[in-house]
Amino acid sequence: MNCKVLLVFAGLFVGGNAIKCYDCAYNSVVGSDCKSAPIPEKYVTECASTETTCLKAVVESAGSTVISRSCGFGGGVNGCVFGACSYSCTTDLCNSSNSVKISILAMIGAIVSGFLLANF
Repeated sequence: MNCKVLLVFAGLFVGGNAIKCYDCAYNSVVGSDCKSAPIPEKYVTECASTETTCLKAVVESAGSTVISRSCGFGGGVNGCVFGACSYSCTTDLCNSSNSVKISILAMIGAIVSGFLLANF
């Protein structure tokens, strides 16, 4: 029982650093250097403590493309509907690539924490 309390209490202090994400937009009509990796350092932003996710949205319509990258919160929904696609991830600068991936380290941490809480 004491082990569970210690793990929960320790979990409150883990990950005190804010996530860093790219924060910029690209429009195929106007253009910008935010379209694809490598994205310039000037677009790196430290997210607020309540924002734990990097987001990327891509909208294609009438021959033009808009890409938006920003900080966000929650898990988000990854997928596409009617030419609008959204992606979310939880590691620093993970919203840069063409495909945003889920953090393996975060998944392993969640599995280990669940195992420890269930068995101690």
